Amino acid sequence: MLKHNNSEMLSNDKNMKMCNDVRRKERKLFKRVALALSLAYTYALAYTPTIVMAAKETKKDASDTGVTEVTEGIGVIKDLVLGCVGGVGVIFLAWGLLDFGTAYADRNTTEQSSAIKKVVGGLIMVAVPAILKLLGAT
Repeated sequence: MLKHNNSEMLSNDKNMKMCNDVRRKERKLFKRVALALSLAYTYALAYTPTIVMAAKETKKDASDTGVTEVTEGIGVIKDLVLGCVGGVGVIFLAWGLLDFGTAYADRNTTEQSSAIKKVVGGLIMVAVPAILKLLGAT
């Protein structure tokens, strides 16, 4: 019976040793895979900007992407946003002028100054697309 227990202990030791060997191999494999993935990630980060910089040589201005479909889409969105800003500016301008008229009729200086601020804000919003064109941003 003692021999049987010793053989069981030996087989358990062999099993433990085999498990430890498998674990070591798994760790080595994990380290290799992690190294390969980190090298691939580094390669992608290092060389992708180079490819993008090479594409920049064909640009005509700041909003040109080098791909005509994308550039046209960005141009449409830019025009839409600038049109909305101008439209909201016209609304503020009209609202400020109406408030100024009613405040002037009531001789209320506090409302007059508030209305003048609305008018100036509306004028600035209306002028934003023209200012951007003068600066060459559009």
